[in-house]
Amino acid sequence: MKEKNEVALNYDPKLAEKFKEASLKKTNIDDFVQEFLVQFLSEDTKKAYIKDLTFFFNFLKSGGQVVTHPSQIQSYHFQLYRDQLISKGLASATVNRRLVCIRSFIKWAVSSRLMEHNPLDAIKLPKVQTESPTVAFDDEEVVEMINSPDLSTHKGRTHRMVMVLLFNLGLRRSELTHITLQDFFQERGHFVLRIYGKGDKVRLIPINNFVYQEVKNYTDSIKNNGIELLPTDYLIQTEELKKNTRPMDGSTIYRTIQNYAHKLGINKAVSPHSCRATVISHLLDTQLTPIRDVATFAGHANITTTERYDKRRKNLDKSAAYMVDYGKKKA
Repeated sequence: MKEKNEVALNYDPKLAEKFKEASLKKTNIDDFVQEFLVQFLSEDTKKAYIKDLTFFFNFLKSGGQVVTHPSQIQSYHFQLYRDQLISKGLASATVNRRLVCIRSFIKWAVSSRLMEHNPLDAIKLPKVQTESPTVAFDDEEVVEMINSPDLSTHKGRTHRMVMVLLFNLGLRRSELTHITLQDFFQERGHFVLRIYGKGDKVRLIPINNFVYQEVKNYTDSIKNNGIELLPTDYLIQTEELKKNTRPMDGSTIYRTIQNYAHKLGINKAVSPHSCRATVISHLLDTQLTPIRDVATFAGHANITTTERYDKRRKNLDKSAAYMVDYGKKKA
């Protein structure tokens, strides 16, 4: 006989089937990656993390290790991956970036209680080189580069706009391509450009008269072609007769810089990052701006990073070698 408070249970075959399906369902590591990426606002950051994590998971698959849950990642996986990256001859900064991405993912998994401890804490990262191989332009080369595009064509005007911004504002490629018209505005008596940099950090860069006029000339030329730009539209317009629906491709900027340098006979391994190194080096070279202000301008969180961009000034005039004189008497 049933107790008064006992609830009569009716078997539900449909619910039973759902429970069975759920128990047999395999978790995909991509699901965890997507949860991890929710914390980031920048689409570029998300793309970079997906790319770096994919490299790692593909490495594990090549060794027969298929990871479906963060807790399956072991310290030796991370160590062997680190050693392989180094053996490939990749730059230490690249190796560190890929490894830091994995560490961030595991740290998130631990904080989300998907793992009890972080197995990667004891693994050391390779030391980053203190000197970047990026080559800078000379001042004369900068003027030649900016003046080289054919301004009678939309393509030429676009190329000049790209170089004016790179050489004057020291922007990263992703920062340049994502500039919209609403990012230009007045702030406390200054005409400024709002830039969304690394780590979703926002910085304001004052625009001098030269850059201001160049931007105005460029946008006026677009309007003269019958295109009405809205505040949300991208500044860099690659099409002549219609608006961009997507930002300019970063690889296009890379080829643009290389092509103009080649035409001008500039025999250096240059890139868009060379333009950034050039303007930072120029500011350090003139010694008219405190290095902390240069770091803020460049969007560097650490002054040490800014110091690495001094590509042209070797401080030979202040070298200790000039002070070697054994004939001098001590004071």
